[in-house]
Amino acid sequence: MGRIATNNWDAVIVTHSGFERLPLSTAAQKKFFEDQLIELEACTRETSGEANSRIVKQREVAKKRLQFKLKNLAAEHRKDDTLTFEDLGVDRLFVDEAHAYKNLFYITKMTRVAGLPQTASKRAFDRFLKVQPVQRLNDGGGVVFATGTPVTNTMAEMFTLQRFLQMDALLQRRLQHFDSWAATFGESVCALELAPDGAGYRLNTRFARFVNVPELMHIFRQTADIQTADRLKLPVPALEGGKARVVTAKATPQWTALVTTLVDRAARLRTNRVPPWEDNMVKITGEGRKAALDLRLVLGAMADNPEFKVNPAVREIFAVWQETKDQRFPQRVFCDPSTRKGEGRRTRVLGL
Repeated sequence: MGRIATNNWDAVIVTHSGFERLPLSTAAQKKFFEDQLIELEACTRETSGEANSRIVKQREVAKKRLQFKLKNLAAEHRKDDTLTFEDLGVDRLFVDEAHAYKNLFYITKMTRVAGLPQTASKRAFDRFLKVQPVQRLNDGGGVVFATGTPVTNTMAEMFTLQRFLQMDALLQRRLQHFDSWAATFGESVCALELAPDGAGYRLNTRFARFVNVPELMHIFRQTADIQTADRLKLPVPALEGGKARVVTAKATPQWTALVTTLVDRAARLRTNRVPPWEDNMVKITGEGRKAALDLRLVLGAMADNPEFKVNPAVREIFAVWQETKDQRFPQRVFCDPSTRKGEGRRTRVLGL
């Protein structure tokens, strides 16, 4: 970083982790937190008369967190001076794999609506702070985000992209708050969804539909260069035979019995007060996912069954190997659960 600051480079490539270790100046951080405090106080005053006190409480908690961060920054003068991001003289920022910064903090009153992540990553917040001084140097530009998956899981990721790249445009349209943006470009949908325990369906409200799409894309395309597969025409290998080979595994009686117990546990979570350290929905769905691969991942040692899902897969893999062993064609097998990790990692399926 010292070499970057003392030389006149055309371009410098650094890793994501190395860039995250570089601090921002205390003055820039303090100004950002103070601006956020003013904004939060204004939002709290606007909603203080609402019947839903949960929103006000949520914003008060966010305000206290920001005040705590400001107090920590006030003690920075006692620390040694270090090289900051502003010292490097960066006037352009190109971020590859930008989808790694999709979990940026935001405040919303839509707390009981599915499809809106409430997680906030430190790396996204760090990048958000460092993007702003570069944009001030370039009248709102100077930052490029490159990714093949700009929106992957939730519609809120589109709002995050626009906050990173188009904050001035959002401010001009009074859409800098998520709730105002969501009311303009999104819609909550109430529909039947498969329950997490797999036992049936239930009504669920999810923020899952874009509205006013032409207007949204008009704003987004002011900074976005979208390349589709039809436009790029990249070479893609053809699938031999025109279709994939699908192998179906039947549900065994043991698997059906285990799923019944998982359904009962999920029902107890909804009706009784089960301590989260004893049982929770994440544990139930995790065990169901493991059991779908092989019951031994959940129940431990037990007699093998030719109908366990992993056994038809192994037979199919071996059959393909026999068909292609003369040509020495490679095979790639993906199996996330029950794979060896750490040193000497190899692809293994239950040791078979």
